[in-house]
Parts: sequence; structure tokens; C-alpha cells
Amino acid sequence: MQRKLLAIIVVVIIVVAAVAAIELTPKTPSTPSADARNIVIGLVAPLSTSIGQDMSDAAQLAAKEINDAGGIYVKDWNTNVNVSIVNVNTIDDAPSNAKTPVVQAVESEHVDMLIGGYGSAGTLANEVVAIDDKVPYIITGASNQLVTRRGPQGNYGGFGVNGANSITDSEGVSYIFHYCTTTYHYSKTVVDFFATVMKPMVAPDRNFSLAILYRNDAFGQGVDQATKYWIQNESLPITLTERNYDPTTAKTSGYQTDLTAVAASHPDAVFIVDNPDQTPLIIKQGWNEVGLKSVYIAVENNQDPTFYNLLGSTGDGQLLESKMDPFMTPSYSQVVQTYVENFNKTYPHVMPGMMGADTYDAFYIAKDAITRAGTVNKTEVRDAIENTNMNQMLIQTKTGKIQFSTGINYHEIDPVTFIEQLKWDSTNSHLTSQIVWSPSGSTNLKQANFTLPTGYQPAQ
Repeated sequence: MQRKLLAIIVVVIIVVAAVAAIELTPKTPSTPSADARNIVIGLVAPLSTSIGQDMSDAAQLAAKEINDAGGIYVKDWNTNVNVSIVNVNTIDDAPSNAKTPVVQAVESEHVDMLIGGYGSAGTLANEVVAIDDKVPYIITGASNQLVTRRGPQGNYGGFGVNGANSITDSEGVSYIFHYCTTTYHYSKTVVDFFATVMKPMVAPDRNFSLAILYRNDAFGQGVDQATKYWIQNESLPITLTERNYDPTTAKTSGYQTDLTAVAASHPDAVFIVDNPDQTPLIIKQGWNEVGLKSVYIAVENNQDPTFYNLLGSTGDGQLLESKMDPFMTPSYSQVVQTYVENFNKTYPHVMPGMMGADTYDAFYIAKDAITRAGTVNKTEVRDAIENTNMNQMLIQTKTGKIQFSTGINYHEIDPVTFIEQLKWDSTNSHLTSQIVWSPSGSTNLKQANFTLPTGYQPAQ
């Protein structure tokens, strides 16, 4: 009798425990929500350019990888959904062409998020649509720091409430994120390299003479301002000569007049600020036609096949600031090498560029944020992006994590930058690159020592 009673008690305990477990288990729908649909991301890019095509290729590759791996789980819908891309073609990224397609994407295509943006002037114009409509926008190309510092959080970029680019809508600005290097990041890298590495070689007893030749738009102006800022802020022994040009006029008339004026300043190095279709032409005209046998340096937006192909053998010994190099063999990073291999499998005979790499990473940032938010509600996705804490991907960061700051340098990442020197491979007729310097306190990526180009002539 006692055994039967004990058995009954045990059964009762098991049943009660099971019922309790059921009650404590969160109740979820047994079927996906009827609201479930693809997540729509607008890719903002100048698709008629090589950089825009690289951004598009990288975006399609990331979306395919995400979809092939099961898509993105959205808790609100109790299911995984795929990513769909809407092309937002900004043509040449001129402000007059860059805004209308973003309006179309937001108001007619009803995108859940925007990724991309290349030219600073065009992005400053089209991001206003995302700010006004409160659409998360991960910017992967425009380097002018005003992109995210133009609101109260970033002290209106230092221009005050009434600045030409200032925006008082702090909530709207909070939907904008800067996943790329700003002009302040890479201008510091450039001037620090000249002050610490090249000056002792060519100007040990005097100031280093640096000329900056830049396109007169938001991109060029941002680099010029940042270059002056760091020289003054760090009291660097650099004398700066500045000259700008109208990018539209120069495409037709050439750069000889500007380069001749730069040559008259007898620079130790020349900092060229333009895009990969024009920077090589400027360097070739300077070295071959004007006879300005100097060290030329370009910035990372030129990390593109067009730059390498156009520059050719004139690039031997010249410099490029970057934060990601897909052209290096062997690669400095296994992650980058794997990306290049996967890219080549998808797009045979096409080399990826750096701008596409930022865009590729941004799609995974979007996936991570939507998964954590559990919804496509734009406000909650914005909050999730702001709290991103992913391991670094193609773009290396100083912490090894993808994180967005929330101080005056609003919604920016802290990438690792470096200086590369180009070498002409006469056997295979193409330019190669090696990292010759990375800033102190960052990952030591140095592969070789910097050497002056053959034929280099220092300031007189």
C-alpha cells in the first residue's frame, strides 16, 4: 500500500513539474506571422562608376551569403526572411543627382534601411531624406566627418546651429551611422607618416614641405581642413602649401597649370585628393609632363582596380593611405584573403575594391542589428545599430570590435589605417603594394621599409 502511495506521489510531482515547465516556457506562435516579408535594403551608390559597381557587387555577395545561410531571423515574425536589395543609383554622386533616388527608395520602395553613400557632397544631400523620414542609414563611403557630426550630438561639426550643413533635428541625425574612415582619420595618418618617417630622410634640418592638391568640393575641402588641423594640433614640423581645382573643369582642361603652381612651392611630397579615375592622371601629369619628381600620396578611396590600372608603372614608389587592401599577395589578413577568393568565384576576372568591403561589412552589421532588435521597426533597429559590438570583419578596428561612438565624433568607428608603397612588377606588368607604416598604438602591419622612388627630387 505504501509503495502504491509513493508511486502515486512521484507521478503527481512529475505531472506538476511538467505543467509548471510548460507555463514558464515563453509562448510563441507555431507559424510565421502573416506580416513576414523580405527585408528591403536600399543600396545607395553611383552605379555608373567603378566604385559604385564594386559597392553593388559586394552588396549582392553579402546578401547572397546571408540568404544562403538562412536569412535573418525576425522574432516579431517568428521566422527567417531573406534580404532584398533595391538599387539607389546616384549616377555620379553630384548633389543634384544624389537626393532624388533616395527619396524614391524611401517613399515608394519603402526600404527598411539604407546602406552606401560614396561622395561626401552627394551623401550630405541625400542623407537629409533619411534624417527627415527617420530611416537607418549606414554610410560606407562619404568620408567628410559632417556626415554624422552635423547635428547637436556632433556640435554641428563645429560650425554652430546656423552652419550651412548644420541640422537641429537630433533624433533624425541619430539614424545616421558612419562605417568608414573620416577625413580626420586618414589625414592624421598621412601627416604623421611624413613627420615621423619621411622628414628624417629628406628634411632633417628644416620643416618638411608638403603640398596638398585637392578637388574643390566637400570631399577635398574636408581633407584639406583635416590636414591643416592635425599639423597645427600636433605642432608638426610641416609647411603646407594648398591648391584646389574645379573637378568638372579639370577633367577637360587637365591639371598642368595646378601642378606647375605646386611645383613652384618645391614640395617634399604631394598629397592628391581625388577619385580613382582622376588621381592617376594627376600623378602621371605631374611626374611625366610637369617634371615634379616627388612622392605622391593618395587616400583610400583610390583602393580600386581603376586606380592601379590607370597609374601603371608611374606608380612605382608612390604611396596610398588605406585601411583594407584586397590586391596584396600574400594578403596581410586571412579574412581579407577569403573575401577576395569568394568575390572572385562570384565575379570571375573582377578584383574587389576597398569601398565594396565597407559595404559588404555593413550588410552584416544590418543583419546583426535586426536579429538583436527582433523587428524591422526603424527606431528599434537604429538603437540596435548604435549598440553594435560585433567582431571586426574586413575593416580592422583598434579594439577588434565594430562599435559606434556616441560623443562629438558621433556614430563613427575607429578603424586601423596604414600607409602602403606601390611597386611596379615589370615581369607581370602590374602594380603591387606593401604596408610600410601603421600608426603607433595600432596593429603593427608593417611589411617593408619605405624607400624614396627612383628619380625622386626633394624640395630645393
